[in-house]
Amino acid sequence: RKRLKLTLKVVADVALVAVPNAGKSTLLSKVTRAKPKIADYPFTTVVPNLGVWVPNNPTAYEYDEEEDEQYTYDENGNPVLSSPKSKSLILCDVPGLIAGASEGIGLGHAFLRHVERCHVILHLLDSTSEDVIGDYAMINRELLNYGTGKLATMPQVVVVNKLDIAFGNEMEVDEADQDDSSSKKRFRSKAELEEKLREVIPHSRLMWISAKEGEGVDDLMERVAMFVKKVKEINASTE
Repeated sequence: RKRLKLTLKVVADVALVAVPNAGKSTLLSKVTRAKPKIADYPFTTVVPNLGVWVPNNPTAYEYDEEEDEQYTYDENGNPVLSSPKSKSLILCDVPGLIAGASEGIGLGHAFLRHVERCHVILHLLDSTSEDVIGDYAMINRELLNYGTGKLATMPQVVVVNKLDIAFGNEMEVDEADQDDSSSKKRFRSKAELEEKLREVIPHSRLMWISAKEGEGVDDLMERVAMFVKKVKEINASTE
């Protein structure tokens, strides 16, 4: 007799990772048919949510057109990949992470294992946060400290969300019109935030969206799809 302990891991193409209330569920609902719970308070997501993104122009991707790859759904409505060359993407919305998540604090630790089976991490940042740079560093630190540290080596796309309500509802704001006492850590313009992010992000994959308004979302997903395709090709060539 043997006693086996099995760990269930979700298989997805892209993992949505962020601090609580950064807009992961809103983005998932905007680009897929998934209907996750959405509210204006932290920890709305308590279990991983899956959704399938289907490109508006499938012929834009260089896949074998002789195959008709589609996603199907199981009895619970979860997407099931029927072909490794599918033009679509499975997205996994992981519960928000807080400091100490890698050690079991908060809800995220129990679900970080699902990120291991994904190809790309979509690291979502809340542009209205009082410490955007700190949030970015904290998430990467938790990914590094989880398990063997494998998550920290996974390819990332950094996406800054909530542009519709950041920076005084404008993309660029005159710093002279801002009250310096409002928040010493909150950035006053997109250009200022981008400059600081470029200093700490070790790659060039930085995009800007408003998930709620749909601004920049289509372009984001098309670029993510092409990046995932490249990552899959690289992984396949090294196996």
